[in-house]
Amino acid sequence: MTSLAAERILARAREAQPGWAALGARQRRAILRRLRRNIALHCESIAEAIASETGKPLLDALSGDVLVTLEMIRYYEARAPKILRPRRVGKPAFFFRGARFETHFEPHGVALIFGPSNYPFQLSMVPMVTALAAGNTVVLKCSERAPATAALIERFCAEAGLPTHVVQVLHSGPENSAALIDARPDIVFFTGSSNHGQAVAQRAAQHLIPSILELGGKDASLVFADCHLERAVEGIAYGAFSNGGRVCVGVKRTYVEASIYDVFLNRLEKRVADLRVGAGPDADLCPLSGETASILRAQIEDALARGATLHCPQDRSSIGSDPAVLSGVPADAPILAEEYFGPVLCVAPFRDEAHALALANSSTFALSGSVWTRNRARARRIATQISAGSCAVNDVIRVIANPHAAFGGNRRSGYGRYHGPEGLRAFSRIRTIMFANDERPREINWFPFTSRIRRQLAWLLRFRHGQTGFAALLNRMLMPVLLGAVLCAGLRAQSNAQTHLTVDVRLQQGAHGPLAYLIFDSPSGFPGDHGKAIRHGFLPIPAGAQDLHIDTDLPPGIYAVSVYEDLNGNHKLDRNILGIPREPVGASNNPKGRIGPPRFSDCAFRLGAAAQTITITLVRPS
Repeated sequence: MTSLAAERILARAREAQPGWAALGARQRRAILRRLRRNIALHCESIAEAIASETGKPLLDALSGDVLVTLEMIRYYEARAPKILRPRRVGKPAFFFRGARFETHFEPHGVALIFGPSNYPFQLSMVPMVTALAAGNTVVLKCSERAPATAALIERFCAEAGLPTHVVQVLHSGPENSAALIDARPDIVFFTGSSNHGQAVAQRAAQHLIPSILELGGKDASLVFADCHLERAVEGIAYGAFSNGGRVCVGVKRTYVEASIYDVFLNRLEKRVADLRVGAGPDADLCPLSGETASILRAQIEDALARGATLHCPQDRSSIGSDPAVLSGVPADAPILAEEYFGPVLCVAPFRDEAHALALANSSTFALSGSVWTRNRARARRIATQISAGSCAVNDVIRVIANPHAAFGGNRRSGYGRYHGPEGLRAFSRIRTIMFANDERPREINWFPFTSRIRRQLAWLLRFRHGQTGFAALLNRMLMPVLLGAVLCAGLRAQSNAQTHLTVDVRLQQGAHGPLAYLIFDSPSGFPGDHGKAIRHGFLPIPAGAQDLHIDTDLPPGIYAVSVYEDLNGNHKLDRNILGIPREPVGASNNPKGRIGPPRFSDCAFRLGAAAQTITITLVRPS
């Protein structure tokens, strides 16, 4: 791919992004819902396509790829609007008296997402959907090993009604990755090996592009003597060999308490020997082949040459393709020190908790892990000390499939988080807005600077931050009084307490032109006299918007709000010969139709001390 071709792809995404973001979280949610339902209706054919390209069993494709994707989409459908809505944040009262702070989430812009080959549907769709829900457009580069899956994703996006160029799907080779990054997307999301992730991060850093890296792992399982032994054997066999060991959070190292080590290893050997290896739809795993199998075979042979013991497979010619269990592997062997992607498990004993943790945390990778014990106190103690982004107790792999919980790794396993609210926030920029009290003529930190104020401030800082024990408690109690007496002396008194009011206006299809709003605190002039409204104004309606928010601060009291869509932009409500509005109108409490304008009493509501949101739906009078 030439740099010019990559720039054209990014330019199309950048042009489509403002319109996609302007739809709002609710309308984007409706499109994602159509996408989810279409995937569910075709789940079996999707699983067949994935199984055909990856060699994994159909059930693994259906559960690991399709099920997880559907649950993630459903989560963002339901929660994206709430997670992304503006929220108030606190502030130190001693410096920001009378001010209010808000956090707003906005999309980065264009997200460049790299999908891997081991779970080509899930690990492409989930970050893609997360980025879309946050208002970004997406350039999705699927693995070149999964072109049919890439075509499916492109087809489902089109059938869901995604606007043109909101998602562009590619499946070219890794040699094109540099050109795409150099075309300067606004955020990069990469899933793959640690070596490739490091190259992506370095390339993105040249352009100061933020990146999220979901890289490989060397996950450890710690098996204690009081565990449910049968469950531990079954779970670790699944965790190590699911999808032929090609799982980023698959179990690569298992450390077993010495008192049950021999029993555990014996049972594990028998369980692995019973695994059904083959290409059929009901096989447990597909044998590894090609270059990956050759690399893995060399690592295993190296470990054996260093003194390791091979427990499985019995036939040494199957090394590198069939499930392998090793013990006595030296710590410096590449099979333990380096990343690999295949069906190999290294097993070793440990003496006590401290030894187990030392072994688990000896790796430079830190993606996930598991603890097997019936002792809940020990489980919590160990899980919080394992160096990993996540940890499961008496389970494996499934920890990453919870759409509510964040997922990601540390150290050589990457950085950044996705899934859950953290996923939406990762694909969003944060904008902080401060609303200052505009009733005072000046703030204490403004000009002129005086020695008197400087001395008072220095004394307050020592009093506030230099105390310990009872004195620290006392200064927290006295600080508001001292601030009122010292810092605010000479400034105008703050106006009466204000309450934040949000008016959520639901627009009609195809809304355009400015939205007029009027707020009244009495029947006089209601609903349309701008001169008697205590607040009034016009807000532009973004193209394709479904709703618009009006934010203001008012003293507690009784109010009524009227709004109308100024279709022709003449800053007045147009009426027909009978006086009936010819433009969409609405009022607080959404009063039912009556002859003539709505009454103040029908639209009035009480605004108390707590922030409040009211909803008005625009209608066309008939």
